[in-house]
Amino acid sequence: MSTITRPEFERAFGIIDLPRPPAGVHDVGDGDFDAIGREFLWNLVHHAGLQPGERVLDIGCGVGRLALPLTAFLDSDTGSYIGFDVAARAIRWCQDEISSRHANFSFHAVDLRHPLYNPGGALDPLSFVFPVETAGVDLAAAISVFTHLPPDVMGQYLRQVRRSLAPGGRFFCTAFLLDDEVRARLRAGKCRIPFRADAPGFWQEGHVDHPGAAIAVDLDWFLRAAAQAGLVPAGPVLRGHWPDDSGGEGFQDMCVLQALDPSAAGRG
Repeated sequence: MSTITRPEFERAFGIIDLPRPPAGVHDVGDGDFDAIGREFLWNLVHHAGLQPGERVLDIGCGVGRLALPLTAFLDSDTGSYIGFDVAARAIRWCQDEISSRHANFSFHAVDLRHPLYNPGGALDPLSFVFPVETAGVDLAAAISVFTHLPPDVMGQYLRQVRRSLAPGGRFFCTAFLLDDEVRARLRAGKCRIPFRADAPGFWQEGHVDHPGAAIAVDLDWFLRAAAQAGLVPAGPVLRGHWPDDSGGEGFQDMCVLQALDPSAAGRG
């Protein structure tokens, strides 16, 4: 799998004989639905080492943009998928159209409170427990999720990711991560999101009138929060082109973390 090129990969796993979500439940933004799904499947395989026989947790799965190409990639006997989201209609569509055809794929609606996507939700995100067994998955993914979470909720999600990962497990996520280099790029004023280069504090809302629409955090804070949760970087952050549309493999930053071996704690 490691020697396959991206075009070959997309040809191999790009033909999915399943329905696509109608406009009424499509909730994952602009862009080519199929192409973006294949792109992130490639990222999981190429950057996070996903194998066909592994168990995947899709945090904020939406209407199945990642799940659909995974149906062509994951082994139907040994691989499995769990997705959850606050969008109940999207989850029902995924259950009806994906789980009904792929028994190793399950979807869960969670009435989790979010100021933008589910303001009346009954569940407190600061005490939310992911709907997965402890050490129940090999790879967790949060695509365009941490870009909508304040730091305290992000910390809870990181702790839940660590709880969910089996030994050797990995976590792939996207985020808006700030450091001196990124702030210098923001000063050029070309960012599509009105993040402020000189904003005080270690995090900021991109749209102050719409909390949760776009959130950036300091890279140093993010890595400390991950370490406190028991997750360490598996490699460098892959920078996106969100600050000024220059360079980057994708729009958002991408990060792969791995579960820290508890027996390694305290080693010199």
